[in-house]
Amino acid sequence: MSKSRWSILTILVLSAAGVTLAQTSPQASTPDKHAGMHQKGESAEQHLQMLSEKLNLTDDQKAKLKPILQDQMQQMKAVREDSSLSEDQRRAKMKSIHESLHDQINAVLTPEQQAKFKQMQHEEMEKHKQ
Repeated sequence: MSKSRWSILTILVLSAAGVTLAQTSPQASTPDKHAGMHQKGESAEQHLQMLSEKLNLTDDQKAKLKPILQDQMQQMKAVREDSSLSEDQRRAKMKSIHESLHDQINAVLTPEQQAKFKQMQHEEMEKHKQ
């Protein structure tokens, strides 16, 4: 599937997650870290743990990825909370943030881990199609 379709699907998933998060309390969310890469209510720490388990990250890679994931979570939260944005603007910003995140993650990974990460993205996309 093309990168643009992946990006659109990702934006839709993240938008749905944002709406769900806005409607539920943090205590009501119990993320299943094995269900996918972008869980509702998943913290940067939980996302890092999932990536670490699936990609067998080194301590150095974890240290590099943690601030990247934290920054991405903050940016996404700011976009979700920005009531001045239209839905299209919100989707575009989230898409941009998400694409940047994937680029930054790939920059830290080995070629083997990049291949596994790409496969994880593909599996996530397939799961959300259903």
